[in-house]
Amino acid sequence: MTDKLYDQLAELYNQIGYGSHKSPELETLLKALFTEEEARAALNLSPLAPESPSSVAEKLGGDPKHVARLLDQMADKGLIYCSERGGEKWYKTIQLVPGIFELQFMKGEVSERARKLARAFDAYFNVIAPKGGEKSPFPVEPGGHFARVIPIEQTVAADVRVFAFEEAGKYIDEADTITVSTCYCRHERRLLDHGCEFPDDVCLQFGPFAKFVSERGFGRKISREEAHEILKKSADAGLIATSSNTRDRIDFICNCCTCCCGILRGVSKYHAPVRSVSSNYEAVIDAEACTGCGECMEKCQMDAITLDGDIARLTAERCVGCGVCAYHCPARAISLVSRPDFLEPPRSFRELMMRQAQARMKDS
Repeated sequence: MTDKLYDQLAELYNQIGYGSHKSPELETLLKALFTEEEARAALNLSPLAPESPSSVAEKLGGDPKHVARLLDQMADKGLIYCSERGGEKWYKTIQLVPGIFELQFMKGEVSERARKLARAFDAYFNVIAPKGGEKSPFPVEPGGHFARVIPIEQTVAADVRVFAFEEAGKYIDEADTITVSTCYCRHERRLLDHGCEFPDDVCLQFGPFAKFVSERGFGRKISREEAHEILKKSADAGLIATSSNTRDRIDFICNCCTCCCGILRGVSKYHAPVRSVSSNYEAVIDAEACTGCGECMEKCQMDAITLDGDIARLTAERCVGCGVCAYHCPARAISLVSRPDFLEPPRSFRELMMRQAQARMKDS
């Protein structure tokens, strides 16, 4: 009965998840995350809209007060999401990756449980990780990828139109709540003794998700000014800004490296990372202005730039349009221009999930 319960939970995450696959490693991971009681509760929660504890208790056939306490404890553990409606806490199921994975490591905890979860996630990721080559590791419809790159704003050419959803600063300036947390990917890798030297406190959250992060202790509230400083610190370090692939509102901006980031580490192995996760821009190099210093090649995390004698050359299919090369070019010989295959992100998270579900149906 226990194995059947976790098999059902694995199937749930396979349906709502991004790249989730049933395997012995996934079962081991789910047993490390969920008690049997928590697994049953997760199976009776909607992944689309929050529900009241009384509604979940009715489906479980349990005492409403006990179910309310259980759901609140699960939210504290980062297993489900909680929001308020009319002063009452409501809950919903969240994806395994992204979702539960990030919340397990956002606090930066160093404990035996954290190390156990890091090992379990790592074993699971090794099963689902792309091995490189021609085929995209994220085979979904165009515009339906979970994440996208947000370019460093100063690096876009002056004559190029910049849409509001491509400006990181806009999301910061419009957010009513902003939090920052430990970079979960880098922390997970450090727990496995495979960390890097990039800064940790650079993952930003916005709006309702930021309120959840703050209330549950997964991060701390910060001002808009500090958020802008974090973006600059990340750009100075050569990190790639990524976000949820939605237009009207985003929940986070992560500042990522290809050595630790679960998405970029996989994408970088792919022959042509472009459009697996990218912005609507690509870098162009002014050969006459280029001094061949090699700074852009050193900073590019996607290995999209090489030196041909004293001139930098771009491999377009490897460029994700982050602007890191242009930001660090001392000769100002690089800028970002619009891609010919412009993609507008889905309007909302619900629309994004629908695109992903349609893509899975096509692949099945």
